[in-house]
Amino acid sequence: MKDLFHVCMTAHKEVMTRNFDDARDFTNLMALAAFRNDTSILADSVMSNHVHFIILSESPKKFSLSLRYSLTKHFNYIYGRTGRLFDKRVFIRKLEGTKHIQMAINYCLRNGLHHGQSETAFAYPFSTCNYIFSRARGIQDPSLSYNRAEIQSYLPKNADFPDNFAIDNQGVISRNTFQEIRLAESWYGTPTNYIYNMNRRTTEDWIKEQEKDDVTADPITLKIIEKGVQFDSESDMLKNEMGGRASVVNMNDLEVCSVVDNDILGRYKTKSIYQLSDKRRCQIAQELIHDCHINAIQAARCVAIPVSMLPDEYRPRKLRAY
Repeated sequence: MKDLFHVCMTAHKEVMTRNFDDARDFTNLMALAAFRNDTSILADSVMSNHVHFIILSESPKKFSLSLRYSLTKHFNYIYGRTGRLFDKRVFIRKLEGTKHIQMAINYCLRNGLHHGQSETAFAYPFSTCNYIFSRARGIQDPSLSYNRAEIQSYLPKNADFPDNFAIDNQGVISRNTFQEIRLAESWYGTPTNYIYNMNRRTTEDWIKEQEKDDVTADPITLKIIEKGVQFDSESDMLKNEMGGRASVVNMNDLEVCSVVDNDILGRYKTKSIYQLSDKRRCQIAQELIHDCHINAIQAARCVAIPVSMLPDEYRPRKLRAY
């Protein structure tokens, strides 16, 4: 029997999407993993270093491990990397109760906003948010290709996929063709209610609404959804709900990785950060901290080294050696 689950996979020590192509490949591999494992995806939000899903599945762990394996294999091939990409633990929580489920979907779709990557939930490009009630919100249907040969060119060799899959003009399998968008919409009822939930501020009312569900499960909160993520504080994520912070914050991971991969690596005559020694990567991280004005944790993540490898003066206070 299938149940609804929230699934979160993290990669604390390095990014898992360095550019748009990586985000595209992640989405396509997600679609294949769902197809292979008879799993329905209602919502997702792919960040540079973690991903949230709301899925309907008999085995969320099987789906998660399948996706982790295929993405790690692909990422390692592209960048000449070895070893596990994701953190070992996958966070899985069964969802019960109408309001509990709606709140979990809310938090999943608002993830880009919560992490300061966009000024509204709708502006974050790597999630299901803009696919839900899209026509009612005035979004035109994209031009899609169902040509199997063209789709196959963006997938691993000999990948099996159904005839209903279609790609947009950037090679991304459309979420309209592999996710349960109508089912996700059913938890909101109307486009107006959906827009309201994407824009409302997190308050104690969210918990009180869930008390109406006839379940014993703890209420879904931002802290529970982000359990194990450890990238931004809860207070910072709540501040980000006000919007506007994304336009003034420092560079995001994809922008930092672009500087590394497109500007810096040319000096070393290599195409992958993973082909450099730890010493070289550490030097690049220090350069990023100085020139891009980012923090040590982000710099280390984007060059794939432990932050503890940086000189003492660069490390966050709690990591400094005293």
